[in-house]
Amino acid sequence: MQLHTSDKQPEELMRKYLLSICIIFFGGKVQAITPTFSVNQEINFGSVILTTGSCSMIPTTGALTYYQGMFICEFPKGAQNGSYTITANPNKIVQIKMKPNLDNGNGYMFNPKASVFSDVQQKVIYNNNDFVEINSGDSGIINIYLGGDLTVYNNIPSGQTINFTFDEAIEWNELD
Repeated sequence: MQLHTSDKQPEELMRKYLLSICIIFFGGKVQAITPTFSVNQEINFGSVILTTGSCSMIPTTGALTYYQGMFICEFPKGAQNGSYTITANPNKIVQIKMKPNLDNGNGYMFNPKASVFSDVQQKVIYNNNDFVEINSGDSGIINIYLGGDLTVYNNIPSGQTINFTFDEAIEWNELD
């Protein structure tokens, strides 16, 4: 029986062996990221007429349209849709939910409507208490464009500003 010996040192052979195992084991795996939520632009209906009525904002464009009752939004007076981004791990299912009918009892109510986009799917969320699921796609980027219906059911005093901090009304999570 013959034994063949190598001229290479045992440490060098062990290092190459471990490197090969690491490449095989970790090769092609992408490191997971911690998903994040970013506010790009807050929604703003601009100036409104001081009376009861409503107007609706198209989520993708920020355009204002008639909803019901008297149209109370002025054109264009600074109206802009909301824009938010979820950065998730690629090709993961992300659940998104928005609280409907935000009414703080001060004479106005906001019912959100959102268009949600990834590079592989598009969803609409409107007046829904349930989570909507969307695939984050190859990029892991999910864009949320927010509009909705603003209804004023009591007269608003002159010079009053109505504020909704909407990012707190968006619930989301990435599924395993």
